[in-house]
Amino acid sequence: MTKELLSQQKVSSFSTPASTIKPDHASPSLSLSERISINQITTYHWSFKESLNGLLSAGIPAIGLWNRKVLDLEPAEAAELVIDSGMKVSTVSLAGGFTGCNEYAFEDAIADAIQLICFGGQVNASAIQIASGPRAGHTLNHARDLTMEALKRLGDVASLTGTRLALKTMRSPQSRHWTFLNSLHANLELIDACGHPAVGLALEPALLLNEENPVQLLSEIMPLIASVQVSDWDISEELTDEFPQYQLLEMIHDSGYKGFYDLEIWSEEIWQSDYESLLSRVRQLTQVESSRYE
Repeated sequence: MTKELLSQQKVSSFSTPASTIKPDHASPSLSLSERISINQITTYHWSFKESLNGLLSAGIPAIGLWNRKVLDLEPAEAAELVIDSGMKVSTVSLAGGFTGCNEYAFEDAIADAIQLICFGGQVNASAIQIASGPRAGHTLNHARDLTMEALKRLGDVASLTGTRLALKTMRSPQSRHWTFLNSLHANLELIDACGHPAVGLALEPALLLNEENPVQLLSEIMPLIASVQVSDWDISEELTDEFPQYQLLEMIHDSGYKGFYDLEIWSEEIWQSDYESLLSRVRQLTQVESSRYE
């Protein structure tokens, strides 16, 4: 499987017109305790089995799987562990690198991504996260063309396995090793140009803070959102009784999103922390947010 490959121009239209999708204010309020997922990237130093057992013990309903952890086992063994646990899978990460970064051939990247997508189908993952790869010396147009070709081919595989692709946006400077897509609108334009029903967006809520009208944007792109990745969590901040970015998560929910909110933290401080305490804190905050609206 894939080894870790981990223009702010407005988009005028997407696959579904904004007029056909409106925030569902009549729907039940967001129950975050039932919709939270913890990615194995967040619990970096736990093994595959440790992360499954830890999340189950903490009462977390879903997990985001990381291919580096899957590769510590045989994929069939990893799939069996997930299925036997009864835990739901929000995402499987991370396929991509279609631009030839690290001298990784295009067809090799495709082959590895197919294997990861098939694994995602086995564990009934909602989405497979994709990172395009950096420009790697290509022109921007060529990097886009390579990524679109890969997404169309892999979208067909995802359709057959009952999952979707979730194309990641990463902000600079983190993006330089993983993707040339470092703005939400650049990502959306590529997805729209690709035009494949199984190719969607991995939305990072913090990116909505840059939007003049995030509710309107969400109404336009809701059919494209395949996963939501919460990546901002500063444990050095004074403890509060509010889940990070909760108002943004609620906005996404009210706009029609029904999937999981996957806590995917790339932070040395988090990685060196006590994971049991972290999960207890996550569970506590999600329960507080859910109880406010009961």
